[in-house]
Amino acid sequence: MIDILTLSKDAARLAQIMNLIGECGNYRTTRVVGDAATLIERGDSLDLFDMLIVDASSLDDGALSSTARLCREHKHLTCILIAADASQDTLIAAMRAGFRDVLSWPLERRSLEESLSHAQAQHSQRNARETQVVSFIACKGGVGTSFIASNVAHALSSQRGKRVLLVDLCQLFGDAAFLVTDETPPSTLPQMCMEVERMDGAFFGASVVHVSDSFDILAGAGDPVKAADIKAERLEWILGLAVPRYDFVIVDVGQTVNPLSVLALDRSTQIQMVLQATMPGVRAARRLQEILMSLGYAPSQLRLLLNRYTRHDERTRAALEEVLGMRAAHVVPEDARAVMAAVNQGVPIAKSGNSAVARSVQDIAAQIAGNAGAGASESSKSKSWLARLRRDSSDNRGAIQAEARHVAS
Repeated sequence: MIDILTLSKDAARLAQIMNLIGECGNYRTTRVVGDAATLIERGDSLDLFDMLIVDASSLDDGALSSTARLCREHKHLTCILIAADASQDTLIAAMRAGFRDVLSWPLERRSLEESLSHAQAQHSQRNARETQVVSFIACKGGVGTSFIASNVAHALSSQRGKRVLLVDLCQLFGDAAFLVTDETPPSTLPQMCMEVERMDGAFFGASVVHVSDSFDILAGAGDPVKAADIKAERLEWILGLAVPRYDFVIVDVGQTVNPLSVLALDRSTQIQMVLQATMPGVRAARRLQEILMSLGYAPSQLRLLLNRYTRHDERTRAALEEVLGMRAAHVVPEDARAVMAAVNQGVPIAKSGNSAVARSVQDIAAQIAGNAGAGASESSKSKSWLARLRRDSSDNRGAIQAEARHVAS
């Protein structure tokens, strides 16, 4: 997957270009409303992108000079120009400035698709590493989404040897950082959004919490009032700058589905739907599933994660799986004592003892990392634990189906 930065002074045309890129394939895209001079002020940020698409209604000397400077300073960038005037003179001027290709406006999907495919091939030869983005979203409030997301991020870093960023996008009381560290965040998302124009690599590094050499946290707003200062176009730039720096980006979305959370979901390879096995949870999960599907997310991206699971939840789980048409990918058992010990100390669950919750978190991290061999032992432990919880459900089959039909009605 390549990271594409698209630039235009016209927000409406920019939106059209972004939509067309989405139709061409699976690409990570970031937009900026402005001109090339805007990007020059952002320092080394462009080092993290693979392609720059510039939409220009006209090419004056200033625009060509700024673009030429960008191309000289970021030689790895594949620069493409979109221009209404695609004459021979425009083509020559663009090539001299450093553009690899010139596409005419209105933009044709076929020509754009060819340019993107060429850039993708060049990127694959240069860099085989891909960043995986996994979002955790709550079906209902209070189901432990922040706890799971922060501890999975820690497990990926400490036990899987991955470079991980945790993004706290919860817009109510973002406190994911305090679940795994006692470090005070040097900055928060709203504060970073207010100074996004000066956001370069050094600024970003000084803004995140460095829990360890391989685990950073981008702290949340802290309260809903401050969360209002997070603007979608600014968050898009921060995510575009942050994602390529890491092996994994874990996003605590919280419970809200809005333009901010959609920015994270659009970049996600997996969307973990966190809930408890209760009948209100079944209804909430069904509504969330419908919303996510209506937004265009594929069923293969969605995962069910049951938290605080007990042996009494078997019937509700069966009803849930039947209503949603998908099985629970992960089950985290109820262990209030172990969880509260970790939360009260502000340390990862892995550091508070070898509890069933800690093992489940490790299993989730193993699945996300795609390391089936390393995760096999933990998976077998999880299965044996579930086997002890399960009862013979054949006598209750009729009751389960009746519950599922009631929820679906």
